[in-house]
Amino acid sequence: MSPLFRNAPARWRTVRLKDTVTACRNGLWGDDPDGSTENLICVRVADFDRLKLRVSLENPTLRRIPRSQRHGRILSDGDLLLEKSGGGDAQPVGIVVLYQQHAQAVCSNFIARMPVATGYDPRYLCYLHAALYTLGVTRRFMNQTTGIQNLDSAAYLAESVKVPELNQQRRLTRWLDGKLELLDSLICARGRQADLLFEMRDALVSRTIVRGLEPSVSMRQTGISSMPEIPSRWQMTRLKYVRSGCLLYGSSEPASTENQGMRLIRITDIDDDGTLREASPQSLEPDLARPYRLRDGDLLLARSGATVGKAIRYRADWGPACFASYLIRVRPDQRKIHPDFLRYYTQSRAFRQEVRLAAVQATIANVSAERYANFPVPLPPLEEQCRIVEFLDGTMAALQTAAGAMRRQIDVFREYRRALIVTAVTRGCCGVADPLSEGVCAG
Repeated sequence: MSPLFRNAPARWRTVRLKDTVTACRNGLWGDDPDGSTENLICVRVADFDRLKLRVSLENPTLRRIPRSQRHGRILSDGDLLLEKSGGGDAQPVGIVVLYQQHAQAVCSNFIARMPVATGYDPRYLCYLHAALYTLGVTRRFMNQTTGIQNLDSAAYLAESVKVPELNQQRRLTRWLDGKLELLDSLICARGRQADLLFEMRDALVSRTIVRGLEPSVSMRQTGISSMPEIPSRWQMTRLKYVRSGCLLYGSSEPASTENQGMRLIRITDIDDDGTLREASPQSLEPDLARPYRLRDGDLLLARSGATVGKAIRYRADWGPACFASYLIRVRPDQRKIHPDFLRYYTQSRAFRQEVRLAAVQATIANVSAERYANFPVPLPPLEEQCRIVEFLDGTMAALQTAAGAMRRQIDVFREYRRALIVTAVTRGCCGVADPLSEGVCAG
């Protein structure tokens, strides 16, 4: 018996996970839909709502599933769906969700259908599997080939657990449903507040970077759709006229995950807010890195893919660094433009509109160095740039602090959510609060 259930009430019985379901049947992917009557909804792992442990069919996928292959695979309301293949380092394979839909559907070949056995509540079992997933039990039965994680479902379902009788399962489930609904509403509310802060930040940067700090300043027309007006005393220039040296593509040399050589900054190292991620750094040998070594104030622009237009400003206190091939280095001429004024410009709506206009859509979106070089850039006097940067730095720091506090609250709520589920299904108590007051402790 797993030590996870050592504090479970004595009256709970020991079963194997496979005893709680009547089958574990792999799904299938079928063929491309053709408009025939054989088309069915095919539930994918992407349809899993991992927070609420449910299937969402907001954007259902249709596949042609021959009737001869449907036996035992048509989903029923109350089925459990086990992710057998997929996952990743941050999100390992093995999550279980509940199918609560009336639409006729099958699941994909990366998923197994598990109808629930008599004597078990489907929602309770879903919470039980969620607790095992949170506690890392599924990792013991995971193997990885060619970048895809696979779950040994037979070995996983042989795991022993303890469960209460059916009525107690239902009472615990109702209690969890109520508590988690409240937590989910708090998470949603904090998420909306964080989104509003981001919108406020975006609006403030976008306005200040093309209008400055004086609300009643005289404006002039530019003839440029992304920023129709700028203050009369400002100039309108292009990126190529405020850079020092050429716009340079990064290194295409293979990188190393060993912490040797110079840090290599890649597109995936740039966070959504333009900061540098520290997870999974890679490096380049010093001789190979030397032509691409960055200086304080250099700006890196993503040139292709979903991240095209994303930018980061290199800071010397990050340590020596170079940059990879899907990034373009812009070295600002600091006699003309403040590096952080240029950084804030890349965070503005005007810049994003220029990216959309310039992106060449082939297989993936792409903006070349030549196109970036011709981007229009508003250019206040250097002293005014410094005042704008100082104002935005202070305001952004305050907004970042508030947003960070909200994200931490969301993390706390999610951790508490996981703790409630684990405690309820392994100890019989309804969470880490006061279960006795709820009258459903299973001791």
